[in-house]
Amino acid sequence: MRSLALAAALLATPAQAAWKHIDLPNGEATLRAVAVVDGQRFHVSGSKGTHAVTEDGGRTWRSVAPAGGAALDFRGVAAPDPRTAILMSAGDGPAGQARLYRSADAGRTWTLAFETRLPGSFLDAVAFRDGRRGFVLGDPIDGRWFLLRSADAGKTWTRLDGPLVEPGEAAFAASNSALFLGPGREVWIVSGGLPKGRIAHSRDDGESWDTVEGPLAGSATAGVFGGMALGKDRAVVVGGDYKDELRAGEAIALVEAFDVWTPPHEGTPRLIEGVGRLGARSLIAVGPRGTSVSTDDGQSWRQVDAEAFHAIACRAGTCVAAGGKGRVGVWVRP
Repeated sequence: MRSLALAAALLATPAQAAWKHIDLPNGEATLRAVAVVDGQRFHVSGSKGTHAVTEDGGRTWRSVAPAGGAALDFRGVAAPDPRTAILMSAGDGPAGQARLYRSADAGRTWTLAFETRLPGSFLDAVAFRDGRRGFVLGDPIDGRWFLLRSADAGKTWTRLDGPLVEPGEAAFAASNSALFLGPGREVWIVSGGLPKGRIAHSRDDGESWDTVEGPLAGSATAGVFGGMALGKDRAVVVGGDYKDELRAGEAIALVEAFDVWTPPHEGTPRLIEGVGRLGARSLIAVGPRGTSVSTDDGQSWRQVDAEAFHAIACRAGTCVAAGGKGRVGVWVRP
């Protein structure tokens, strides 16, 4: 009954910003990653070897799976520049499913740039700081996060010593944002699997790390799913429980100078998986139970719909979200 009341309230809201659906023609894939080049060009990727590119704002799509990748789960995608794209396969490394593919022609053709078959290997997120410098996060191996760094737009990758983890700690490959980048040389990693979500932070491109326990509740299926840097030593992180999407408790928190607090969150407590920047002080967060918007740089939030998305990416005021059954949306202001 509560969910029906929420839906009715949202439907009664006057005309406002909302998602414009531009779903993929083939609606079988669960999409977990988005990369926005500009207002007309963006990539989405996900299960069943799915990678799709639009160059006209979603009116038409071009789908190209890398050779040998038709059955892979591409839970990460990045576009360091308009021509370069990086696809990350999240799957069992020993089974040949932990791979990075690179395209130099906007996703028309691909080369295999990296693969690991280490025991326990599983890739979780990929992010680029600029046209050359990028990072990949993978599940812990030998007590540390598996971390890769590239300095040549993803052509080659070098393994770093990732931060130490606690037994049971894990990243969620749900929205391609368990690793995200801040200004300067900042790198962030967020996780779950423990009684509280954890946040690791580097100010030197992954050479050294500080780690703190965050405010979001955790468990084997809960914790911090993703985040976004807001400025120097500042970030917003989001999460919840993927086994209980309406679990009570806060789903959004702010990190300031590595002190963490949780602002009030209006609407139904629920799983939130990704967050992006709409404008100078406005943020948008998505999950399988709806969209929330902040107009004060994350201090407070308001749920605005019940749309189901897993991942979001924004650039220059264009925000694109993706979810199950090939769902893609562009946030449109009235």
